[in-house]
Amino acid sequence: MNTNTPIAEKNALVPFNLADFYKTGHPAMYPCETTKLVANFTPRSAKYAPVLPELFDNKVVWFGLQGFIKEYLQDLFQKEFFAKPKAAAVRKFQRRMDTALGPEAVPVNRLEALHDLGYLPLEIRSLPEGVRVDIKVPPIVFINTHPGFPWVATYFETLFSCESWKPSTVATIAFEFRKLLSYFAKLTSAPQEFVDWQGHDFSMRGMSGVHDAMRSGAGHLLSFTGTDTIPAIDYLEDFYGTNADQELVGGSIPASEHSVMALRILLTQQRLARDPANAHLDAKAMRRLAEREVIREFVTQDYPAGMVSLVSDTFDFWNVITVIAKELKSDILARQANALGMCKVVFRPDSGDPVRILTGYADDEVRADAETGGYEVIATGQHITDAERKGAVECLWDIYGGTVTENGYKVLDSHVGLIYGDSITLQRGRDIMLRLAEKGFASCNVVFGIGSFTYNMLSRDTFGYAMKAIYAEVDGECVDIYKDPATDDGTKKSAKGLLRVEQEGNQYVLYEQQTLEQFDSGALQTVFRDGELLITQSLADIRARLQASWTCPEPGAIAWG
Repeated sequence: MNTNTPIAEKNALVPFNLADFYKTGHPAMYPCETTKLVANFTPRSAKYAPVLPELFDNKVVWFGLQGFIKEYLQDLFQKEFFAKPKAAAVRKFQRRMDTALGPEAVPVNRLEALHDLGYLPLEIRSLPEGVRVDIKVPPIVFINTHPGFPWVATYFETLFSCESWKPSTVATIAFEFRKLLSYFAKLTSAPQEFVDWQGHDFSMRGMSGVHDAMRSGAGHLLSFTGTDTIPAIDYLEDFYGTNADQELVGGSIPASEHSVMALRILLTQQRLARDPANAHLDAKAMRRLAEREVIREFVTQDYPAGMVSLVSDTFDFWNVITVIAKELKSDILARQANALGMCKVVFRPDSGDPVRILTGYADDEVRADAETGGYEVIATGQHITDAERKGAVECLWDIYGGTVTENGYKVLDSHVGLIYGDSITLQRGRDIMLRLAEKGFASCNVVFGIGSFTYNMLSRDTFGYAMKAIYAEVDGECVDIYKDPATDDGTKKSAKGLLRVEQEGNQYVLYEQQTLEQFDSGALQTVFRDGELLITQSLADIRARLQASWTCPEPGAIAWG
């Protein structure tokens, strides 16, 4: 007999349950005479950040606050707390505390008093979203606005941290990609406007849930317009004042996947095998013929105009890129442009070493292999074909040709291109860009699909984000709060006392132990107070602010490691 009785209603999102248990006891642990608390949230370190030392300037992109305020501090708290009868507003919180920590271990009188107050007595001061703030400089502070509720300044640490470190961190990594691609576009005279589309968000299926994907995907869209994460566009429309009917938020192109290609190729192969005219072909030759016909259907019937991306390594990528691409050259060149003037077939390799697949090998890395007619990789003894030696970009150039930039770098014909989205990192992106340039190819010949291998292999420790209390007033006595663990390397040492952040040139500078008057000045502006959002920022403003924060170095200025 089942003795488990389900609860009468779903828990859903209970505002004050959106914490770890240890936060729930802290309001009672502060001295009872405490009337004021101030806390900050700071990126403390970049020692674990997967960035390129040649481009990283010890700054992180600040992003995600407005979405957090609207979604949680306004919408959720109003609906699930202030708009409900007091007993109902605290009931689920009290039940969770009682069942997990013991009856009355966490009293609910503070929540009841807050409900009587009728608003969240919290002030948030922040730098504008889209700025790049220096490591160890807090972009945000939290202050209680009512002396009876000092605990609200720190209670939301867990919720704010888990909702905020990721979009800011992804926005930072995305901008580091943009810096890389902008530099090589400048070096090779590739169109800078192409960079907007050169980093494409492939990460959603590998993210930690839909909400994670949309917030992280929004961070990507600060630097690029290419995305396959549909909810990120919805999120930016809902919380960042944008309208996809009026401005470009994000976009993509029709694209095949392996299930589509494998099904159509194998089905076509079966049908071709029933034709007596093909009786002389072995299975491999039959499959190659089938793959050619499927690709022909894609580029001439399914998508005769505009752009289409075709995953090309379901079976034999090098046959696709050298044989089929050549056999279908006239079909591909005959495709019509869409309203945007685009008519490109984008080939997508999806396995192997991205650097080698796209760029091949330099002359001093291989030697001719007379026995096989191919080449041997000197470092490993691996035997490779001439196509593998050249790499996919050069193979397409040999078939389709193209144009040459003013700096003398080759750009593939506008009817063909490449995208690689398997395990692309900043380091691999750098290597691909360097090797293409060394072989005389412009950076715009490839697009990077940036996936969860990069955007989800991150943590709060990537930039060391943490919230810490820095100042209190207890029975009229001011206390400068800080931590400085003797067993730490300095990373966890926190700011001390009231702080001020000033923009000085292209840096944000932290000043500690400030007076109340100094604390009220500087670059941190009040964006939220007592339930009201006082400053709103649009996606367009944030994008413009971010782009203006960095000047691309001149070609040759970077000594790549």
